Amino acid sequence: MGESKSLQQTKTGMPSQHLPAWIIWTVAGLALAARLALFPYVSEDSTIYLLPWMQEFRDHGVSALGAEFSNYNFPYLFLMFLGSLLPIEPLYAIKIVSLAGDCLLALSVGAVVAQLRPARLLPEVATVIALFLPTVLLNASMWGQCDSIYTSFLLLSLRSLLRNDGRAAWLWWAVGLSFKLQAVFFFPALVLIALRNRFSLALPAMAAGVWALLSSPPILFGRSLDSTFSVYLHQTQEDRLVAGAANVYTWFPTASAAEGKVPALVVCGAVLLLTAYSYWQGPDTSETRVLFAITVLAVCPLLLPQMHDRYFFAAEVTSLLLLDRKKLFIVPWLLAATGLFVYYLYFSSNRYLWPLLLASIVQIFAVGTLLRALLRQGNATSKRLSIV
Repeated sequence: MGESKSLQQTKTGMPSQHLPAWIIWTVAGLALAARLALFPYVSEDSTIYLLPWMQEFRDHGVSALGAEFSNYNFPYLFLMFLGSLLPIEPLYAIKIVSLAGDCLLALSVGAVVAQLRPARLLPEVATVIALFLPTVLLNASMWGQCDSIYTSFLLLSLRSLLRNDGRAAWLWWAVGLSFKLQAVFFFPALVLIALRNRFSLALPAMAAGVWALLSSPPILFGRSLDSTFSVYLHQTQEDRLVAGAANVYTWFPTASAAEGKVPALVVCGAVLLLTAYSYWQGPDTSETRVLFAITVLAVCPLLLPQMHDRYFFAAEVTSLLLLDRKKLFIVPWLLAATGLFVYYLYFSSNRYLWPLLLASIVQIFAVGTLLRALLRQGNATSKRLSIV
């Protein structure tokens, strides 16, 4: 299917602008220095999970890929195995893997912005901002986590959607899903945009095959079929209704997952349906697709049960695409602020309830702003059609 006129227009218009190379390299050097300065910090997750996993690879080599010591999927564990071959401290080896993810993430943000041009936001500027987004900086270099990797592939999937390349969009999403289950937050946007543009119905099956292919290698090292493909199932067994995320369920601190899971899923499903309807009724432009994708990525961790501290990561990063939107530029700042606040609570071992409640209010306002903008676009289009 050829690109619509509105999508073609994003590739023309403004003359090419670029930042001087010395500025780019200077800022990149500062970003690297900031990360290296944080490398010695040992987070709780590193102590309990990541360092023991790295030790498994140091002790048993490649054969550890067939063991059941981790609840992460194969692609990340394979990168961790490669990191274990480096002659450096185990903690640094873990964070080197995540640092590579940060680089990929920044380049992916720049690639999407380049696809959206003409715009006031230069791809190089977007790349730099992504590198210094607080949660991006702290997620990998201080926490030791790898959320930048799966988010990079979601951004590449979004870029493919903007190019009407359905095959690449589903492929990149499947790769992202093979790294982290949280890639499912992007799934509703991918499905709706694919249906509206009549992408091949065989593509979801292709994506499932790619995910299975990337997830299955542990079987070759002796891990059982059931254990290999049930990794994500074990990640959904959280007892708490919310686990550190600044979402609506922080207001119900005594509720368990068993008590609130079904109502939470119903509420989230209803809001996602409203979001999908608004996108379907509105114009199918690049800007609308981006807004729809960001809204879905933010609604899911806000309303789904059993969400953890870092689950707004993809929404925070992708919202940078709104920095040049006059009525929505505040959203990236709000999401970044609440993300940083939640990280602070984690690192300081502060478990007081009220700070998290305040952060959830800001988060709700930010997501509400996204929903309102999407609804307005859908309503405006409906009114124009009724007049005609």
